[in-house]
Amino acid sequence: MPSFPSRPLARPRDDGLQLSYQLPHRVYTAKGYPVLAHNGSSIIIYGYENGLKVIWRGGRPFANGKPSAPPDKPQEKTNRGNDDAIMIIDSDDESPAEPLKSDEASYQFEDEVPEIDPIFPFESVLHQIDIPLGARVLELAVPRILPEGARSSLDHFPPILKKHMVISAVCADLSTRVVTLPLSPPHPARFEVSSWVQALSISGGVSHQDVPRGVSLAFTYQEAELQEGQDKARSQSGSNGNGPGRWDLLVATHSAESSGLLIIHRIPIVEQTDHGEVQYRLDDSDIDSKRRYLPNPAQNIAFNPSSYPSPRHSTLLVTFHSGCVKIYSCFSTKPLKVSRRTSSPQNDFGTSDTEGKWLISLYPGFEQSPNGLPRRKTIINAEWVLGGRAIMVLMADGEWGVWDVEGAGPGTVKGPLQRQSSVQGVTGGSLTAFSVSGRILSPLSGALSETGVSLTEQRPRFAPLTPHTKRVREDTLLKGATIGSTVPSLCGEISVYQTNSYRDALADESILLRHGNQSAVIPSLLSLWRNAVKVTGTFDASNRCRVSAIQGITLMGENLKGIGHLPAVSRQTCQAESGGFDTLLTAERRIIILAPRLITPDESCASLGSVNETSAVETDQLRLRRGELDVEGMDRLLSGMASGNQSLQMGSPMKRARIFT
Repeated sequence: MPSFPSRPLARPRDDGLQLSYQLPHRVYTAKGYPVLAHNGSSIIIYGYENGLKVIWRGGRPFANGKPSAPPDKPQEKTNRGNDDAIMIIDSDDESPAEPLKSDEASYQFEDEVPEIDPIFPFESVLHQIDIPLGARVLELAVPRILPEGARSSLDHFPPILKKHMVISAVCADLSTRVVTLPLSPPHPARFEVSSWVQALSISGGVSHQDVPRGVSLAFTYQEAELQEGQDKARSQSGSNGNGPGRWDLLVATHSAESSGLLIIHRIPIVEQTDHGEVQYRLDDSDIDSKRRYLPNPAQNIAFNPSSYPSPRHSTLLVTFHSGCVKIYSCFSTKPLKVSRRTSSPQNDFGTSDTEGKWLISLYPGFEQSPNGLPRRKTIINAEWVLGGRAIMVLMADGEWGVWDVEGAGPGTVKGPLQRQSSVQGVTGGSLTAFSVSGRILSPLSGALSETGVSLTEQRPRFAPLTPHTKRVREDTLLKGATIGSTVPSLCGEISVYQTNSYRDALADESILLRHGNQSAVIPSLLSLWRNAVKVTGTFDASNRCRVSAIQGITLMGENLKGIGHLPAVSRQTCQAESGGFDTLLTAERRIIILAPRLITPDESCASLGSVNETSAVETDQLRLRRGELDVEGMDRLLSGMASGNQSLQMGSPMKRARIFT
């Protein structure tokens, strides 16, 4: 199969570069892995007609020289006949799978990243591998792992994620695949697919009988059963994930089977020791599957990004196309019936798991249908924000809003999921009020609807003067033209990436929105939220506190199918703030990356000089407005005007309104 192109089609943008990778096959879904590889490479995974493709981009390259041989181990039986194939584990088989064997010790990476080529000022493709699964991959899911700077070393972290990546995919053959492979790229000289990739297949009676529409995964911890009379301190240490027990992988899929079906698989992660090295594998012999029939087919599902032992780590967000968002607890606990006469301290809840239960239902507003009757707004996507304490939804008309479920956001108190008597985080019965909301608007020029018709051509230029056209002209005069309105779309996506440290009280996240072929970015949801609820004080009008449309994207006539964050290594760029990530866009037959342009040390010195010159000109203009500019400063301004480098600006600063669209 043709490989992923090493050189993209680079197109300059105002904020960097657009890198387009033309592919010889159709791309169905693509994701950026939330953490970097050990050598600093960004990881891109996408699904195509026959399986998965994994690309390592940027980072430290392989060291020159022949890789060293792996350490000697006792000779084992070589009775495996499928060394050149991927290890496919069927859930119906009873034979246990072998743990992954990593060859990281057999090769090394360079100590520093390579120098920037001024002709190609962007990260290059380091390595790529194909993972054939024998079926079309329709949807992908990666765990919501916090970046390295936003995660505390004291947080409970699944040990399998320290050296391996876990990917879940749903295929056209009705199966669910869980693929595990090392984070670091394999060396081309010593790469064997069978020793690097483990693919577990869930099919048959425990899977769907219809094509799955979505997948999500998370990690949980199962405590070991303690005998009565054991020390209480040991029990408490086990509840924190440090005592006896094991980590499990939760994989949730949904389909339109019957009225709607939700299946949750709990896959054990087995720890093994091989010659002093701890290895992990997914155990297919003890998979626990639970089926839950839904009132309607779900639009999308998402596990809460909180980690164990948070009680919300196993809650699942289920979005329905009919205009409803529900929160489902996969492993709810039963309250203990404790006698009132007992004086010993007791826990409020027991440790036995139930079949799960629905916690809360949230509803958006209403809109007018084409026949004039009110109807519930259509939700096309929903995602957890604020570290799993709030929910952000995107609707078909381009409106987005945030429900503060726990009352953790600015200007609110604890919400209903915290069992508070005074609830102000989420209010309303059939209509749930948003804590902060906005709308994605189409660009003022060159906007196309999903049918390919220009928005400026939807209204004729000349119309007869009738009472109806007169009313339309009056509405346009008073309310403005409809060119910048939103085109309804049933396709959309929300991507969330935390940007601040764990030391902060609230999680600050960057939000990427896709509505049809339009895309927008919220650099800081927390800053926008604070400005929305601020009553007094100075309003922050920076770009971090607004929704900015991502314009100037060249799709070559293809439809935009996905958007997401791609973590990037920290390097010197032409932008002051790169945010620590690039933007990953998915089209029909191409992968597009919006990244800042990398600069060389010489360009850095030159740009530093231009910044100093710009600051000197701004200082002269400020002194001119105050009436403090001397003759030499006036001479500099006039010289700049004569050379056309700078125009004289004496106007007052532009006043900006509180616009969140």
